Amino acid sequence: MASATEVAVSLRDVSKSYGPVKVLNIPALELARGQIAAVVGENGAGKSTLMGVLSGTVTPTTGSIEIAGQPLHPGRPDHSRERGVALVAQEFPLVGQLSVAENLLLGRRPQRARSGPAGRVVFDRAGTRAEARALLAEVGVTSVDVNRPVERYPVPVRQMIEIAKAWGHRPVVLILDEPTSSLGPVEAERVLELARRHAAGGGAVLFIGHRLDEVRAIADRVVVLRSGKLVADLTPAEATEERMIREMVGSELARAKLAPPGSVERATVLAVRGLTADGLGPVDLDVRAGEIVGVAGLMGSGRSRLLHTVMGAQPRTGGEVAFEGRDFRPRHPADAVAAGVGLVPEDRKVQSLLPAHSVRWNVTLSTLRRISRRGVLWPGADKAHAAGIIDDLGVRLHSQEQLISDLSGGNQQKAVFGRWLAAQPKLLLLDEPTRGVDVGAKAEIYGLIDAAAERGMAVLVASSELEELMWICHRIVVMAHGRAVADVPRERFGKEAIMTAAAGTQPPVVVGEGKAGA
Repeated sequence: MASATEVAVSLRDVSKSYGPVKVLNIPALELARGQIAAVVGENGAGKSTLMGVLSGTVTPTTGSIEIAGQPLHPGRPDHSRERGVALVAQEFPLVGQLSVAENLLLGRRPQRARSGPAGRVVFDRAGTRAEARALLAEVGVTSVDVNRPVERYPVPVRQMIEIAKAWGHRPVVLILDEPTSSLGPVEAERVLELARRHAAGGGAVLFIGHRLDEVRAIADRVVVLRSGKLVADLTPAEATEERMIREMVGSELARAKLAPPGSVERATVLAVRGLTADGLGPVDLDVRAGEIVGVAGLMGSGRSRLLHTVMGAQPRTGGEVAFEGRDFRPRHPADAVAAGVGLVPEDRKVQSLLPAHSVRWNVTLSTLRRISRRGVLWPGADKAHAAGIIDDLGVRLHSQEQLISDLSGGNQQKAVFGRWLAAQPKLLLLDEPTRGVDVGAKAEIYGLIDAAAERGMAVLVASSELEELMWICHRIVVMAHGRAVADVPRERFGKEAIMTAAAGTQPPVVVGEGKAGA
């Protein structure tokens, strides 16, 4: 056990209950300065509750917490910040309408004296911008306009902004909740290096992750939660992937045994030629019925832009798109949905879910017309339809009337999948389909994707996890700087070749029978 001067975090008899349900129960846990402790567990294991207790957003039912030897007042985020706790949350608490600079320095913007009445000060806008640029540079981000509103940046950039914001507090304890879930390999490694720098400087890091290879690469110890309880505290040598999974789920996890996709000789559902949009293009690609095509690339490569442009959420500036052999020009996502295209977006809470509504309402949104009679939704029809979707996908919940926001991340994502699979689109677009879900839910989602393709659905999936794409896809289209630079068939999958193409240092290449734009 660390000495008193070395202890960064100390928890004693900390628990949290909601009514009769105890969601967290930790008799004792300490984290030393200079240490990186990974916290792993299935969705609903208590990870978010633990982070909330430390950051002050959740008030524990019992117990005491100390930060660097000083008691922490429960349920007070301001006091947690004062004691030196900084949380990089999975769902970023950034103010979209404010600029990057204002978000980074929110609540502590530089001030300067102003001539006039004594004691009067004004915000130093130039100083705010300068300090914001310096903070971003510290975390390796140099291409962001600090005057631009945060909402105009994609999720990966917002992730790095949130990390820079936490870094700027110079915390004792840095909590990283799925910090690499939306990042490509290069950016993810940058975040891991920041965690190492913080620990090397005498700070402590709590790293919550579902990517077990990252956990093994960074952690000095691995704390495993299951059903709110601390069930294992592993050394790096003990924390094999098999051991972590066994401790998380309480048994051996049957790995997904998807049949390797074979050659697909079916009709072309989506044909893209010379597609361009803001920050995108030119892009050429085909997706056939029953085929799963992956889109790989580093942060900013255009993965999400490609899907949004096909969906009509971003206007195209050139090129042609054909859907089932016909010219396809959706002016709005509703046009794409009506034509038979579905999208599971990267940011489910902002772009897909209605958090203040029930699970029933969320899973039936895309099929209300189908289950209505002459435009009238008869009582009970949506409940029966929702029950079928929930059962088919194995969504774990107490009642279909509970708020969708009350479900774990994995179950929320399965609910979004269920909504679109029930609509039976001919083309399904998936943007980071397993972001923020645990290993068990990942295997289930991979099974859903595979089953959809077996039924003849065309699937285009963008992901920052290369291993994910190599596992589920027939082909992988590689993007760099907004362009499709390689099209790799399954028999030639290899991390080195794909990452070399994604780095954008090689000329465009076509590998195998797929097509890629030059």
